[in-house]
Amino acid sequence: MNRASEKAIGVFDSGVGGLTVLEALRQTLPHEDFVYLGDTARVPYGNRTPQTIVRYATSCARQLVERDVKALVIACNTASAHALSALRSTFHIPVFGVIEPVSQMAVDVSQSGIIGVIGTRATIASDCYRRAIANLSPTARVYAQPCPLFVPLVEEGWVDTLPARIIVKTYIGEFLKSMNLMQEGDFCVKNYSEKKKENGIIDTLILGCTHYPVLRDAIDMALNDYGVEVTLCDCGVATARALECALREGEMMHTRRELGTTSYLVTDDPELFTSIGRSFMKQPPVNVEHIDIL
Repeated sequence: MNRASEKAIGVFDSGVGGLTVLEALRQTLPHEDFVYLGDTARVPYGNRTPQTIVRYATSCARQLVERDVKALVIACNTASAHALSALRSTFHIPVFGVIEPVSQMAVDVSQSGIIGVIGTRATIASDCYRRAIANLSPTARVYAQPCPLFVPLVEEGWVDTLPARIIVKTYIGEFLKSMNLMQEGDFCVKNYSEKKKENGIIDTLILGCTHYPVLRDAIDMALNDYGVEVTLCDCGVATARALECALREGEMMHTRRELGTTSYLVTDDPELFTSIGRSFMKQPPVNVEHIDIL
């Protein structure tokens, strides 16, 4: 057996959102061990310069590499956009971001080639998804919508509330209007079914923030209310599939039969991380360790 297969997989994020990626990884690779690092003392990364983001991401990655992980997952859209190349050139283990895998998933499943992206203001402003999709499918059309209130809704635990449903529906409505699919006051997209049959309308939507899968039910409900049918692409699920494929090809899959373990590291308050993290996972984080990163 390849000894590297026995090592853990390192996962890091600027905070708690990457827990949705970790959850997808654990579902797809249940026999693997994981070490999750949440850089909660320096969250958010989105309002930092690219140079600072690279520095922060490198310090997080180094903490995990020093724990002898066999692969790294950047469970953060901002860090994936700015630091993926730097980490791949710095560390001699496989490094995965979340943007490339979910962009590939969206291109693969879209029949019309018209793809939507919702994300934070920083992610949408970076244009990272438009560039990634263009590299994969130059003829694809990409429409993007920032949804800045989604993250605080999730972190406040307001996922299954009326305010959350109203806010989600408002953003989805603005998104559809930006594509000229709705006029002010319309309740449903006009002639959606006919346009979809002609492959002339959006049919795929990327959840371009790791917090957003927690709001998936509300997003589905809003789309249904507007009469829109799209395939939702989750960056955690896509990244987990890409990692599984790479581990299998590299003969680095863990061969144990029992379930793997997960350990948690944070750079700020472990109790707050555990409390907020309950919304992100079926089994919330336990035994969270505080560490300092320079």
